[in-house]
This record gives sequence, structure tokens and C-alpha cells, in this order.
Amino acid sequence: MQMRPGDRSRARAAAGLSAWVGLLLAAIPLQAADWPLFLGSSNRNSIANSPLDPPLEVAWTYEAPGGVDSTAIIVDGTVYFGEMDGRFHAVDLESGQAKWVYQANLGVPASGCIAQGAVFFGDEEGYFHAVDIESGKQRWVYQSFAEILSSPYCSDQAVIVGSYDANLYSFDPLTGELLWEYETEDRINSSPAVVGGKTFTTGCDGKFRVIDITSGEEDSFVDMQDYVAASPAVVGAFAYVGTYGHEVLKIDWQEGQVVWRYDHPVTDFEFFSSPVVRDGLVVIGGRDKRVHAIDEKSGALKWEFETRSRVDSSPALAGDVIWVGSMDGNLYALNHADGSLLWKFAIGGRIVASPAIADGRIVIGSRSGEVYCLARSSN
Repeated sequence: MQMRPGDRSRARAAAGLSAWVGLLLAAIPLQAADWPLFLGSSNRNSIANSPLDPPLEVAWTYEAPGGVDSTAIIVDGTVYFGEMDGRFHAVDLESGQAKWVYQANLGVPASGCIAQGAVFFGDEEGYFHAVDIESGKQRWVYQSFAEILSSPYCSDQAVIVGSYDANLYSFDPLTGELLWEYETEDRINSSPAVVGGKTFTTGCDGKFRVIDITSGEEDSFVDMQDYVAASPAVVGAFAYVGTYGHEVLKIDWQEGQVVWRYDHPVTDFEFFSSPVVRDGLVVIGGRDKRVHAIDEKSGALKWEFETRSRVDSSPALAGDVIWVGSMDGNLYALNHADGSLLWKFAIGGRIVASPAIADGRIVIGSRSGEVYCLARSSN
């Protein structure tokens, strides 16, 4: 069933969607064997629930010749990811065998998410798809006005996603009914974070916005003063995000102000990666080929690790190990405390995707057209 947009309004609440829904749409708990959203959880702070130390070994590889920019999600023993030729795959985590393949309209550059027995994702033609996870058949599709590079948030009550048509959308996952839409001032590349009945989004208009997920009404915004493509990590009263203005920001979203701005003392490059925040460190990849670790309180540089190409991949933390890909074709394992290299693995192709970590495994793809599943070494 395909729906097309009608008259646009700033925000349109669905009939019958009562206030208690906001309480249900809290952060999705991350199960030890799952990585159910882009960056692992609904606050977009990419932390695995169990340690994963190197070295790892190849459990399987999967051919995706169109190239893979999207970060995998892993739910109930199945890996889901998009391919840049428009195919969307469901693959068995244990064996690496395809369960089904769905053909979208154009490339699928972002992650999906799952609710009500369906997986939801957007494509570069602006279509937002709901696909049955058992059959791989389309349930419904919605056409926005521009490409969708945002990875959605899912619950049983609503699916929220941004589009390059400058709108943030909320859909009923079962029917595809548009619950509300919020119009920003420019394209939305980032993936919405959701915590405690609020969704947090950034965009090319340079605004960090706090929006009520029940009504779609804006609570507040902070002017970041720069174009932003990355997704914010929301930890308590603070959000952390990198900008195309060569900075990483810590934002007090309750007070509506920027706490600090980090700018590397030597390099002057954009941040496309999203950060992971724990134990007083904000760790993020930069287009200066570096992984940066920033003091969470002061905004000062604590350590840095240099790769051979830009780091658009967002780091994930498992135990005391930072896992992150680089456009140089390597997956790196770094010591979280000091940034020292623990191990690296040559994927080969340029890596834009971020690691998905579940059940003692990492799944990551590259633009060369292979998806790797790496597991704990048997030695």
C-alpha cells in the first residue's frame, strides 16, 4: 500500500494518540544479543552491553556488490542492512545465509529499525519502506519529497525518521498513517535520538531541536551555528554532536545552551561521525583522518589516533575497546583510555558504516561490496 503526501502542516497529531504514549516511547533497552538501531540504542550512544576484545576472526562474509554504506542492525539472530543498489537484506547472524532480499527504489544508505514485525528504512528516492520481517514483502511505503539518509527510531507506537525534504516524520508502524510531521529549515541527514518522550534532531539548518514525540511540537532549540549531518548522542541532560564547522559540541538541552565547543588545535576538518560517551570521554571520528577523545567536562583533547583516511564511521564501545572503521579500509580496535592500537583488520574497501555489535560478534560492511561478520577468536 503506497501513500503520498498531501497538504503539509508544521505538526499534525494523530487522532486518539493520547499523552501516555510519550511514556511508552522511552529509550529502547539494548539486549545483549541485539543491536536494534543505528548506534545501538535510541539515545544514539553506541555502547554494547558486553565486552568484545580483539583479536577476532572471520565468521562469514556476505557479497553485496552494490556497496554498503548502511550500518547493520541485529535483532533476534538476524542481520538487516541496505545496499547502494537499492537492495535490502535479511541475513542469518550465525550462518551468514540470506533469509530474503527486498528491492527498494534506489540506494539504501542508512540503517533500519524493527517494530510490529516489520523493518523500516528509507531510500535515496525518498521512499520510506515497511517490510515484513518474516516474508520480506512490502507492508506499506510512504513517499517523501527527497532522499532519506536518516536512520529511523522505532517503537510499537511510532516510527520517526528525517528526510532531505526538511521534514521529520512520525508514522503508525502498522498502517503507515502519518501521525505528525515537523518542518525544519533545511535537510535532515541525522538520525533522531529518543529519550523520555522527546526526540532530538539536528540538521543542515544548524539547529539542535527538542521535539515532543506525542504531538510533534517543538519544545526548544539551540543554534549550533553550523551545518550538521551527524546524529547527536544524548546522555542525561546533555547532547554531543559534531558539525561541518570543524567542531564538536556539548549541549545542555534542558538549559538550551552550548556548554563547550571542541576544535582540534591543528587540523580543520568536518565531523560526520557520531560520538560515543562514557567514563568522562567523548570519542568521535573526524575527516582529518583521526579518532578524537575529548574530555567530557572541559572539552579538551585527551588523546587522538590517526588513520590513513577520513573517519566517517561512528565508533562503538564494547567493554574497554573502541571499535571504528576508516575510509582507509581498516577496522580498528583502540584502547578506550588512551587510544593505543590494540588490533586492526583489513576489510579492504572504504568504510563509511559503523560497527554493529551483538552476541560476541561485529558486523560491518564497506563500499567494496562485502559484509564481514567477525567473532571472538577460537584460539
